[in-house]
Amino acid sequence: MYNHQVDTFLKVAELGSFGKAAEALYISVPAAIQQVNLLEERCGLKLFVRSNHGVKLTPAGRSLAEDARTIVRLSHEALDKAKRLAESAETTVRIATALLFKCRLLPTIWTAINSQFPELKIEILPMGERQERENAFFGLGKQYDLWEGIYADTAWTGRCHFLELIRTPICCAVSKGHRLARATRLRLDDLNGEYLVMPIEGLSYELDALRSEIRQKHPTLQIIDSTYYGVDTFTLCEVNPYILITQAVYADIHPDLVTIPLDVPYTMPYGLIYANEPTPATEKFIRATTQVAEKGMLQL
Repeated sequence: MYNHQVDTFLKVAELGSFGKAAEALYISVPAAIQQVNLLEERCGLKLFVRSNHGVKLTPAGRSLAEDARTIVRLSHEALDKAKRLAESAETTVRIATALLFKCRLLPTIWTAINSQFPELKIEILPMGERQERENAFFGLGKQYDLWEGIYADTAWTGRCHFLELIRTPICCAVSKGHRLARATRLRLDDLNGEYLVMPIEGLSYELDALRSEIRQKHPTLQIIDSTYYGVDTFTLCEVNPYILITQAVYADIHPDLVTIPLDVPYTMPYGLIYANEPTPATEKFIRATTQVAEKGMLQL
């Protein structure tokens, strides 16, 4: 992390002697003198006043010694941190959670694979709504390894890997006072004349197909584009007579909205979104999860 001439310099400064420093470092006296000479040459400074009675730091040497001790300490701390991260990458999977990225299937997955891979550990980390809104991918592979949720198959291609676990149906969410709140299932014809809140175009093949069908066959439906689904989006549809296009998995997000299945042939991919360069622990976790999914053990 740093030039080891600094170690020799600090040991000479501490003991006040090349001979004592060489003995402490298990090197020869000429080698200790040479390392300090090279450091002085490199720095362009005279670091010691040398005499037959030993060595004494110059003012410049004293200043360098004080700062060098800090540099050495920080270097050791940085190396220790890097080693811990490397060890963690082998055994720990960091899972991000947020409003739309709750751990719904992960408890079942963890129960199924924990005994098979006892060396694996999971760490649950909150993803702030601001980060989720602005750029959830900024921390993927850095702050956390994966999250669970709906996959935006158009917008996210190339930005991450995705393991599909289930398909989740498209639904409508309305306030409890809405005229459709008592319905058990809805068709697009039932929505004519309503305001429909949908994600913007270009996020999902399925949602874009639904939007196209609405434009062609249901021109009285007014679409309100939403760039992001968060607490404010769900609250908007609570306080206004709007219909929110959502998924069944999000029925637990807002207690004052009723989620009703929509009779359309579109479903959304749901599973694990993980980094393009997964850690060894993440790769192992994904392989194990794939086996669990193939056995049909995952349901919402």
